[in-house]
Amino acid sequence: MKKLASLLLFLFAALTAQAQTVRIWQGGTATSVPFADAQTMAFSMMGQRVSIGGNIVFVSAIDSLTFHPAVEPVVVTWAGATATVEVPAGVEGVTYTTNGAHVEITSANTIDDLTFVLRGASDNGSLLYTGNYKCRFRAEGLDLASQQGAAIDIQCGKRVEFHLAEGTVNRLADCAGGTQKATLYCRGHIEFEGAGQLIVTGRTGHGIASKEYCQIKRTTGLVEIAAAAKDGIHCGQYFQMNGGTLRMGEAVLADGVQAEYDMLSGGTTPDPTKELNGQMIIKGGTIDIALASNDVKALKADDLITISGGTLNLRLAGEGARGIATSGNMTIDEATAPTAIDITVSGARWTDPATGDTKRSTGIKVDLDLTISAGTVNVNATGDKSRAIKVDGTYRYRGGTVVGEVMATATE
Repeated sequence: MKKLASLLLFLFAALTAQAQTVRIWQGGTATSVPFADAQTMAFSMMGQRVSIGGNIVFVSAIDSLTFHPAVEPVVVTWAGATATVEVPAGVEGVTYTTNGAHVEITSANTIDDLTFVLRGASDNGSLLYTGNYKCRFRAEGLDLASQQGAAIDIQCGKRVEFHLAEGTVNRLADCAGGTQKATLYCRGHIEFEGAGQLIVTGRTGHGIASKEYCQIKRTTGLVEIAAAAKDGIHCGQYFQMNGGTLRMGEAVLADGVQAEYDMLSGGTTPDPTKELNGQMIIKGGTIDIALASNDVKALKADDLITISGGTLNLRLAGEGARGIATSGNMTIDEATAPTAIDITVSGARWTDPATGDTKRSTGIKVDLDLTISAGTVNVNATGDKSRAIKVDGTYRYRGGTVVGEVMATATE
């Protein structure tokens, strides 16, 4: 173990100047680790295992370590009716086609975390990306409107980082009357970051949709859904917000943010292997949502909603609308940041024209249990027959300030 450690340290010192990526080879397969993350290695199990950049491997399973310079980004630039794609010589496995300003990129690279820089403007352009390895997109002043589907369609089931370059405003719009699920769609899990702005207009479906989770990181600037024919953000596994600002207005015609179960094949049973399936987690940032449609929810989840920090301003004007709704439990505290929730529902009861069922406008609707331990919760229900907080299970008050009548099956 000491000999291996000494050898590795020697190699790291010798190659620091030019190596930016370390590849750990095992059985013909490589795991790529940023050089900065790989400079500290921790051995365990009497030297049998080593942690390199968070990857824990058996020493005996390592075939080799190879050192590589940083991979330059692929750059896509839109200019009106045309688009260009620049693939650096060091990038492997990337092919592309262009048709006017519509770009299709396919990546067979399963070693490098490739970066795709997106810039320029087109009122009739789009991007379709297909790949099987985690990647990142960096929007640098992108203004893209599609006339034949989604503006950006990411067909990758892995982690996708979507970086908003600081100081830039990025706009996306899809075509009207299409079959696309969203203006910005990701088949895997998408993570927003970067201090820039993203403004999304959805003319056919959701504004942003992911088949798996969607996360807005603490470093994010602004994500705004200017309009959506369906939900503003729709997640197939869970939604998490750590910071930044999320904004939506009355041009969003369905729910603001919906997190639904990722189902097993057949579509009736939640997949138990999916982490945080059906949940919504809010740890910080600002959510500002104002909706006017009937029977919509600003925040909706199939399972647990956890709010441990952040500022939520939710205003619902439609009939039968709800500020926050969950089919599971809900907890509110200040574990990660101060929590301030302000909800106004001003609509009256709504009658479903198909079934005749009625729904009351409700600030917070919890199908199971609600626990409030800290923070400020202010719910103003002004609509006819509207309700502030309705809990079908047990309401547990442990601390904080709650303004608004609570109707619960049981209280503790």
